Amino acid sequence: MNPVSDVQPIASECQRVRAEGALSSITLLTDGEVPGQRVPTSSPMVASLLPQRTCAASQWVLESLLPDIRTLAMLLASQRASLDEAASPARFADAADWLAARIAVLGLSHVEVTLSGLAQLDEANRRLAALAQRSRVSLATAAPVLLTRTEAAPSDGRVLRGWAAQPLFDHQTVVNDISSLVQCSLAAHRRCAFRLQHLLAAVVPSHGVRPTLQD
Repeated sequence: MNPVSDVQPIASECQRVRAEGALSSITLLTDGEVPGQRVPTSSPMVASLLPQRTCAASQWVLESLLPDIRTLAMLLASQRASLDEAASPARFADAADWLAARIAVLGLSHVEVTLSGLAQLDEANRRLAALAQRSRVSLATAAPVLLTRTEAAPSDGRVLRGWAAQPLFDHQTVVNDISSLVQCSLAAHRRCAFRLQHLLAAVVPSHGVRPTLQD
């Protein structure tokens, strides 16, 4: 879907997304994937990932306060699960499931990735497309915005930045400390839950009408 041969058009799209500013920038601290490794919000590590100055340009949210992402990641993983397996796998949902869930629940149209991450984004998009086809629901995939190795290094994979047509919350909240990060995350949860409910209504037949994943 996005092979290395497509780097030039991808680079052009990256410049357009970053320059135009027509999309809402969303920054997710990805602390929700493994509960046992979740970092407390009081941790210096979390504080170190926050903007070093007052920042209103991007909506920062904490994944551990957005449980809808985990729910969808598990749902995507269940599509591949075999009832014949004697034991559950050590890791039920893989990295592509989590990325796909983040794209869908946050409503992302673009995601920052490195060149080595393009294959994972392709797989995440394939899984979203497959779920959309099975459920007959409108479910958008995300285009890549390339990160250089230098840009990706400071977060060590603990931050996902993306862009969406709609913000996660309407009011302007400046993120400059842990307290404001939690407030933003709780505000975003309402819209994320709305998106997941509409998707589940399409996936589970007993929920009735199959709406599109929009708000």
